[in-house]
Amino acid sequence: MTEIIGIIILGLIVGSFLNVCIIRLPKQKDNIFRESRCVKCKNKIDWYNNIPLLSYLLLGGKCKKCKKKISWMYPVVEGLTAIIFYMSYQNHELSLDLIFTLIFISALVVIFFTDFNYFLIFDVVTLPLTALGVIISLFNMNPFYITALDSIFGAVIGYLTIYLIRWIYFKIKKVEGMGLGDAKLFLAIGAWLGMSSLLFVLFVSAFLGSIYGIVYIVINNKNKKTELAYGCFIILAVVLYQFFGKDFYNFINHPFVL
Repeated sequence: MTEIIGIIILGLIVGSFLNVCIIRLPKQKDNIFRESRCVKCKNKIDWYNNIPLLSYLLLGGKCKKCKKKISWMYPVVEGLTAIIFYMSYQNHELSLDLIFTLIFISALVVIFFTDFNYFLIFDVVTLPLTALGVIISLFNMNPFYITALDSIFGAVIGYLTIYLIRWIYFKIKKVEGMGLGDAKLFLAIGAWLGMSSLLFVLFVSAFLGSIYGIVYIVINNKNKKTELAYGCFIILAVVLYQFFGKDFYNFINHPFVL
């Protein structure tokens, strides 16, 4: 029980740091390690008003000094990270697999919300994540049990697949349909999950993105050129891959389908 409580508290603390990364990475000159300040009034936030999740609830979701609303993203990221840490602990207990899984998922949380908020996926997250995925695979420490060759080829094929789709779309439409950030996200996913993950993630992310895009355009009366945060759907597909990846490949390999 003590370990579970510790893991949840650690998840809340890490979630608070992830919030800092999500907010400050788009401001390229902003130091992610500086003291916390209210984004509205710029006043320094005292430590006792900066306790993950708890402070948000006690303050009623408002800054203590200027009384402006605090973004819903802060408690969501902190709570989500705590839940992810708990679920990962249930699967791996205290182990190297747990540590690497938490690193991978924490990076995905940052990528999801920077893309959701700013349509940006940062190299400072995806490239080190890719390198780490390859390195731990070389030493047989990948928590998803991917070999070194699978990791390397998964990274290369993942990147080239999105780059090729992006290039073809540009040649046909004369506009960029996807950013290189999406390609680098696939680079990282391939490095961690291997080649077998790529078809599932590509198919499911495209499906989810299309459904969301159609609904969003119809409800908000937008045109077809409305920008969507595709990286968010890639990450949702990665999550679904953990639960339905095997079923997906069993289905497409079924004689009835073929």
